[in-house]
Amino acid sequence: MSPTRVGIIGLKASTSDSLLGSWGVRGHLRSIQGLSSLYEIVAVANSTIESSLKSIEVHKLPTTTKAYGNAEDLAADPNVELVVISVELRKHYELAMPALKHKKDNGNSPILKVYCHENGMLTLRLLQRPMAASVKEAEELTKVAKERGVRTMVGLQGRYDPLVQKVKEILNEGKIGKIISSTVTVCSSALPVGTWLKDLEFYLDWNSGGNEYTIFIGHFLDSFTYLLGDFASVLGLLACQYSSVAIIDPATGQIVNPAYPKTAPDHVCITGTLQSSAIASLTFRKPPSAADSVGFRWYITGTEGEIAITTEEGNWQGGGIREKRKISLKVGKADSVDIEFGKDDNTLAEKVAFPATNTARQYEVFAAGDRDVVTFEDGLRNHRLLQRIANSSGWAMI
Repeated sequence: MSPTRVGIIGLKASTSDSLLGSWGVRGHLRSIQGLSSLYEIVAVANSTIESSLKSIEVHKLPTTTKAYGNAEDLAADPNVELVVISVELRKHYELAMPALKHKKDNGNSPILKVYCHENGMLTLRLLQRPMAASVKEAEELTKVAKERGVRTMVGLQGRYDPLVQKVKEILNEGKIGKIISSTVTVCSSALPVGTWLKDLEFYLDWNSGGNEYTIFIGHFLDSFTYLLGDFASVLGLLACQYSSVAIIDPATGQIVNPAYPKTAPDHVCITGTLQSSAIASLTFRKPPSAADSVGFRWYITGTEGEIAITTEEGNWQGGGIREKRKISLKVGKADSVDIEFGKDDNTLAEKVAFPATNTARQYEVFAAGDRDVVTFEDGLRNHRLLQRIANSSGWAMI
């Protein structure tokens, strides 16, 4: 079977590992190149043809790679089967729609697929999350994809991490009985408290749609509901405890704005009842650093035992070092046992460097036609959950 032909919209002409506009490179380009037997890049579209040509040159893509100056032309290319969009969140909708509307069929199978990822990506009808800047836009994208019979996928790659998959296996085997509660405490200090990067100010803005709440917390909530199911009822308490942040120019290391106004929440409490009747409590805090260097403590309590998941600061969204994460299982009164996970993973994705490892796993699952694919509907459900939590706290979320 020949590799799926990929077109990337928004591929930065840089090999830097900087956070600045680099997810298309750090996440998607590395994943696709690491899975060369499954995917090949045949087209790039940036804001100008010249910029696309520069990206093709910088990343040493084949000379046959087509360069485009807009999303419409790339989406119309008959050689493109999968469109990846890696741009700022507020442009997801306007760039995703052309790709969705240029659906091409090979017999009965749609071969143009779209993916949208965190900084904005469309692939194999794969959309990065947050899917769009508002629930309304996400609903429209989902509706159009469904009407056109497009197979979809959204960039919630954390659920493919071996840690999450191992916990799912334990739960499916019923080792801890019926789930009756879950408690989560998270320290999000892997990202700085008092400083931020120039040109990434949208992450500090509540109205941007792409901030710590919708991205960092949104990604974790997908892992949470993937394992434990959706909320039947939920309440949130959101607070912005750091009202200003110093903005630093990464090129010079100099502060360009000592007090940039921050409006996105950095402390969040969530309580609710799951559809299974289990109760849940989640808290996200942001000190300069966790007192015990533990970023996540997640307890899943059942009638027969309990699972404890701990990680260093940060989460498993991109993958990471297994040794810094731990699953403990205690059944009844027996001693707690540490559970191994991912040790025998010999897939191509496992060899893709962090932070692209789980994104590569997601591409692998999609290529295999696996049913366990995160669809636009899943992404929309995640977006609506975030909206319910925020609105219950008086933080209007569009």
